[in-house]
Amino acid sequence: MRRPIRFTTVAVLAVALAAAGCTKNTGDKDEGDQQEASTQTAVLAENSDGPAPGVPGAKKGGTVTVYTSGDFEHLDPQQAYVIPALTAGTNLMWRTLTQFRENGDGKLEVVGDLATNTGEESNGGKTWKFTLKDGLKFEDGTPITSKDVAYGVARSFSPDLTEGPKWFQQWLAGSAEYNKVYKGPYDGGAKVPPGVEVPDDKTIIFNFKTPHADVPFAATMPTTSPVPAAKDTKAQYENHPVSSGPYKIQTYNRSQKMTLVRNENWDPNTDPIRHNFPDSYVFEFTRTAEQASEALLADAGEAQSGLSFQDEQVPASVYPKVIANPDAKKRILTGPTQFVWMIDINLQRVKDINVRKALNYALDREGMLKVWGSFSGLPATTILSPTTSGYEDFNLYDGGKNGNVEKAKELLGGKRVPLTYAYRNTERNQAIAAFLRSSLKNAGFDLTIQPVDEDQYYTVLGRRDNPFDLYLQGWGSDWPGGSTTIPPLFDGRAITPTGNQNITYMNDDTANQKMDEILALTDQTQADKQWAALDKDIMTRVVPIVPAIYDKQTTMYGSKIGGIYLSAPYGNSGLNNLYVK
Repeated sequence: MRRPIRFTTVAVLAVALAAAGCTKNTGDKDEGDQQEASTQTAVLAENSDGPAPGVPGAKKGGTVTVYTSGDFEHLDPQQAYVIPALTAGTNLMWRTLTQFRENGDGKLEVVGDLATNTGEESNGGKTWKFTLKDGLKFEDGTPITSKDVAYGVARSFSPDLTEGPKWFQQWLAGSAEYNKVYKGPYDGGAKVPPGVEVPDDKTIIFNFKTPHADVPFAATMPTTSPVPAAKDTKAQYENHPVSSGPYKIQTYNRSQKMTLVRNENWDPNTDPIRHNFPDSYVFEFTRTAEQASEALLADAGEAQSGLSFQDEQVPASVYPKVIANPDAKKRILTGPTQFVWMIDINLQRVKDINVRKALNYALDREGMLKVWGSFSGLPATTILSPTTSGYEDFNLYDGGKNGNVEKAKELLGGKRVPLTYAYRNTERNQAIAAFLRSSLKNAGFDLTIQPVDEDQYYTVLGRRDNPFDLYLQGWGSDWPGGSTTIPPLFDGRAITPTGNQNITYMNDDTANQKMDEILALTDQTQADKQWAALDKDIMTRVVPIVPAIYDKQTTMYGSKIGGIYLSAPYGNSGLNNLYVK
């Protein structure tokens, strides 16, 4: 996931995730203090029945306002893979075959969401069967069937819809080139993908080329969200995805505002995860992080039942005022997440490994953190997050806290290197771009910085022919472990003209082969060790990124918001339990 985790057993799973229990600043920590990530236990739940567990103090009514400075990159469930859309969609509008159940208490389960359970495996793990619950309906009252789920998976194969997760497509096809033969349901294609069976309206069966014990976790991804074929508007579907969850779109003005209201055809008795306490949710896409934080600090009007979302973290300019205010300090949602912020190097353009090593030596991580917000992370030196099972701490290019300019110059051989750096056009990222341009100059780099619209950022970078040398991205695992970090980021066999997750465009035969070997292992402990070893090998031989920051979420909410918690799978504010006090 952007701001994407892998299990190989289907019992109790020890995983490394952000500590979901650490959801608030209680007044004991000041700027720069850090909370340590902890190891959680995730289980496949035995009971997937609704309704969702009660929320103490919750009541119906009111409007929750969500502040974010840019629109969702994609709200089409089969295209969504960036955290704000995943959180809002999964918590409020889309249902999937399975989903994570959490309440901010540190416990994490996978439950059947649309399905009656977390799936039934056979054929040595190659075949997985899901049975849908009774009483499932779309927002227009039409029953949700297994054919709608199959159609949702089918459309994810389309070359026109390239931005979402690719686990099911690749597993069904047995290849990274998943749409080489089957290209989805458009232009006369079948509405059910090869390898999928829908023997009746309640049953969907997946027949994979190889065993996949982590299917219950992959099924939490919105690839398995149902889509009614009659309502599919292809690339325009994200303007009004048909709701299967507790809220539906009332109005959606792109880049301005989206209002969600209750979906009267959602049955809470079928849903083990979600509630519909607020009358409505309003997403405002026009406030900067500073404007949102100032409004939440003042805690008046609509901001009392508002919250900042994902990248709208408390900026460094506002944070001192927040921690100096006892009331506001209690309304910080904070905790470590599984995300790593990294500067990707476009290997198609930056071909000299010494240039890439020099960038690693030259980066002033402490200075960058001060601009980013020193309370919002720790310096990073690895691909994998410290929350990842088997994580190994190393620093191959130790430039100290502020970078080693002389070592970088030595690697560059006295040459000056012009590079183009693309950044998401937000206040925080503007400041980071300016800092990098200034701080890397002494090491021999001449950066041209170029903004990209926030709601187009990863779409633009995912084009193989994008014109940039460097860009910042945050990546976190889809489910715990190295397999949903290293393969999507660095398997060169999956590179396509558009929709790439591998935006360094690395294609290294040795690393590709090692990924296949690790994915074939049945011993998870051994696999964890080998992912960590591959992390080090990639950073030694290829150097496709400059690790920058291990992420910590630090956002604010108003005094009338109840039921908020830091979501462990998404590293974002959970919305499914919110109510207005």
